[in-house]
Amino acid sequence: MKNLTLFSLLFLLLACNKPVPGEIREIPVLPKPQSVSFYKGDFIMSHDATLKFDQSDIKVKEIADQVTAFVGKLSIPEKGKGNIELTIDNQADMKPSGYQIKVRRNKIRITAKNADGLFYGFQTLKQLIPSDGSGKVPFLDMTDFPAFGWRGLMLDCSRTFLPKDYVLKYIDRLAAIKMNILHLHLTDDQGWRIEIKKYPELTRICSNFDPKYAGEVNGFYTQEDIREIVAYAAKNFITVVPEIEMPGHSTEIFAAYPQFSCSGKKSAIFPFFKGPGVTEDILCAGNDSVFTFMEDVLSEVIALFPSEYIHIGGDEAPKAAWKKCSKCQNRIKKEGLKDEAELQSYFIRRIEKFINSKGRKLIGWDEILEGGLAENAAVMSWRGVQGGIEAARQGHCVVMSPTSHCYFDYSYVTTSAEKVYSYHPVPNELSVSQTKLVLGAQANMWTHIARTEETIDAQIFPRLYALAEVLWTNPVTRDYPDLEKRISKLRGYENH
Repeated sequence: MKNLTLFSLLFLLLACNKPVPGEIREIPVLPKPQSVSFYKGDFIMSHDATLKFDQSDIKVKEIADQVTAFVGKLSIPEKGKGNIELTIDNQADMKPSGYQIKVRRNKIRITAKNADGLFYGFQTLKQLIPSDGSGKVPFLDMTDFPAFGWRGLMLDCSRTFLPKDYVLKYIDRLAAIKMNILHLHLTDDQGWRIEIKKYPELTRICSNFDPKYAGEVNGFYTQEDIREIVAYAAKNFITVVPEIEMPGHSTEIFAAYPQFSCSGKKSAIFPFFKGPGVTEDILCAGNDSVFTFMEDVLSEVIALFPSEYIHIGGDEAPKAAWKKCSKCQNRIKKEGLKDEAELQSYFIRRIEKFINSKGRKLIGWDEILEGGLAENAAVMSWRGVQGGIEAARQGHCVVMSPTSHCYFDYSYVTTSAEKVYSYHPVPNELSVSQTKLVLGAQANMWTHIARTEETIDAQIFPRLYALAEVLWTNPVTRDYPDLEKRISKLRGYENH
């Protein structure tokens, strides 16, 4: 009678389609999901699985096409039973960019409130399918969502020009681990890397190292290249944030347009270690034609990049040239500014006003705090966390990117993957309301030391895995040995 009772109970559970609790399994997913419950049994993924989705939703259809393409490449059974359902539920009680996955005998259902959540659910499904060819996906219920809205990587395309195909590859890599910001550092002393139609000399001259530096890689992105990168990123729910450096780190401009500098002298573009890391000559803040030039440039940049934020650099702008420049000194007097630090603030505020007029927001490195922060500007805090703390206390949005944990050009001796994993983007010094201004964090890969694709990749991975989990997963559930185990199982996944 006892056995009959147990059998009857099991029968009722199956009849009601209720899953039977199963053993705890390892979760081969990175970043780690917020919550998972496993049940007994496996869904068998096969090539003839039926994909169901709302074909009237363009974004969902694009995700469905990616699912179809991915399944088609897998070594899994040709025949089987079951459906894969992609569902947008606008009324779902989910956090932003969140999703739910239910895996049962005949169905895998990914549900999200928005298309980005559905896309992230698909990234998780890709990792759940084992590489042994069995096609077995464990029965489970998963609820997942990101801890932060800004989960980024900066690639420095100026110091070392990075080919378009390499940038597209990084979009795939970011998407695979649910990162959503690709920040492109497009201009610096080592080269101007984006075509500007109104100023063709910027790419004809300013994208090339001085001829005496034979063997250096020159190059730039055409506007068509940029459109392709931005469009491909959008399909992968990644925002591309452009950076046009000003007023410092801009001597490459003077190779073609010396009239925009304080000295008026033509510059030669040099590899990073062949000249000063920070050059004295910068854009002349007293010259109105400089602002006309930058507004023209930004107009074309904004037309290419639909991102909410436009990055203007603002870091490491030495004031020596401004102190000696009569135009800059006249500007200080005319505007009633206290000193050159306030002149930088004037420069940033004037550029911000233009960016705002185009319906966008300005973001810059934490030096833009000097002399007073522009009203609606956001700060990317790199010189430690203090700039981010100060900006948040003033009511400004913040992206944390301190050298201590987020500079991937640093050696692994200085910044190990475990150290990256220990990072907490929200400083304890902030109040509850101020913490809401911390948008997230990003890694920065400056390309002045590692200058080949292979060495750049080696600097970024596996540290980017660690940061991806920092920005997605509940810190209470973080476990570095577990992360290492999952990295070893997913090693090479960044190349899928």
